[in-house]
Amino acid sequence: MARRFKKTRPIKWLLLSFIVIAGIYPIAVLHYYTDSGKQQQQQQQLLGDDSLRPPWVAKTATTNTTVPNNINDDHAGKQLLDNVNPVNKHNASIISSSSSSSSSSSSSSTNSTNLHKKTTSDVIVYLAQFSTHHSSYGNQLDSNQIPITGINKLNKSLTLLYSNYATQFPTDVLIFYEDNLNAPSPQIMNELKRNHGPNLQFRPLDKKKHWSLPYGLQRWEHYTWMRPAFSIGYRLMMRWYAILIWFYLSEEGYTHVMRLDDDSYIHSKIEYNMFDYMRNNKIRYGFVQPTYEPGGEAFDALVDGYLNKNPNVTSQNLIQSYKQDRGVGFYNNFFMADVSFFITPPAASLLTLIDRSKLIFTQRTGDLVIQSAVARLFLKPEEVHWFRDLTYEHMTLCGKEKCGPLIHKGCPQNGGVSRGKGYTHAEWMTFATEQVRNRFANNPKKCSVPINHYFVGAEDVRTCSRLGSKCGFYLKMVSGVNDTVVEDMAWLNKVYDGGKMVMVEKML
Repeated sequence: MARRFKKTRPIKWLLLSFIVIAGIYPIAVLHYYTDSGKQQQQQQQLLGDDSLRPPWVAKTATTNTTVPNNINDDHAGKQLLDNVNPVNKHNASIISSSSSSSSSSSSSSTNSTNLHKKTTSDVIVYLAQFSTHHSSYGNQLDSNQIPITGINKLNKSLTLLYSNYATQFPTDVLIFYEDNLNAPSPQIMNELKRNHGPNLQFRPLDKKKHWSLPYGLQRWEHYTWMRPAFSIGYRLMMRWYAILIWFYLSEEGYTHVMRLDDDSYIHSKIEYNMFDYMRNNKIRYGFVQPTYEPGGEAFDALVDGYLNKNPNVTSQNLIQSYKQDRGVGFYNNFFMADVSFFITPPAASLLTLIDRSKLIFTQRTGDLVIQSAVARLFLKPEEVHWFRDLTYEHMTLCGKEKCGPLIHKGCPQNGGVSRGKGYTHAEWMTFATEQVRNRFANNPKKCSVPINHYFVGAEDVRTCSRLGSKCGFYLKMVSGVNDTVVEDMAWLNKVYDGGKMVMVEKML
């Protein structure tokens, strides 16, 4: 009997297993397809916002447009350009009527703001923070370590912008903000509009379309990403300026854009229309301050893979120039751009690939790196303009006890003030000393703020701006390189700090 049991036991287990599997399998299959359907539906909803769908591609009831696979297909490129300019053709919007009807009362007020009739095809944009606490840099302090609010910085920036440019050359000014508790109050908005004119508008960024993580990323993963001290909000900002803004502006009917930060300050009078200058001289991208910032191994590998797969996408001369030193870039807290360049191939194709890679989030690949790479790879140097004729300031102060050698808390960490035209050397020294370096006179750490004939501030921009530096091989080729102050050879080898010559540089 025992022997018979041993022989039949495997058969019983086999039959039992078959019965269990037969019962579970239909349930598992049903669960799989139900869950898969939910995931596909969720993914499609996300794609309808802006995640894996190229953000410059409109989603309509009758059109399923994608960036052409063949980036050299001129017909496909023209077709894409037609599809991403619905406003110009039919005054259409990609926002469906259903989403409009479900908007909250605050969204209704926003929509009424968006009905403001644009005055030109040009626009100046800000992305402002209105609190005293920066999501990545912490509490915002001035050079004397006194708390300063985002609204104070923005008001100063707008005052200088209008007095030195926008009053003489009126254009729309859009101030974007994250639509949350950090939003400006109605009183602040009304006051700024009253002080600076009716062309000033406030635009909240839609949480689903413009201010959300791409599909597949979760907020809790932030602490596993490279350089987690930079917040999710900071990375969303980088995605906005690198990827999403171009389609937004095209949808609104704008063709050219200037970006400023809330702490970007134009200190000199601009006597010409900068947008007209770009159009008349066929300039497609412009900057004020060059800088040096490598993209990292992952970004370099992605770009190389794209270029290897599409060897004829741009000229070999531009590829070789880019690969000679990929770190040469544009400090894009100020930039000017032809919007159409970024929403059509090949720029649009590379931007799509970058966005899908999620490197902006996982590797902290910045909008500076992305814009610089796209402009250098796909634009001839004469289509890139260096605006050296205006005095411009953007300066980030160290918020930690120490941010590097000789960079202590409250001292300049990045950026500074670039000298434009209109100063004698004595006037520039006075301005740089009294208006810039003296701000840090009370810092107990004794900030180092060197002054030379074209710049005062941190090392990054000061070093890269020299035509004899590692950035010079590219800067010598761009438009506007000679539109600068008269060179004084007695100044070219001097850098001053605290009234004393502290180092010697060869500028040219």
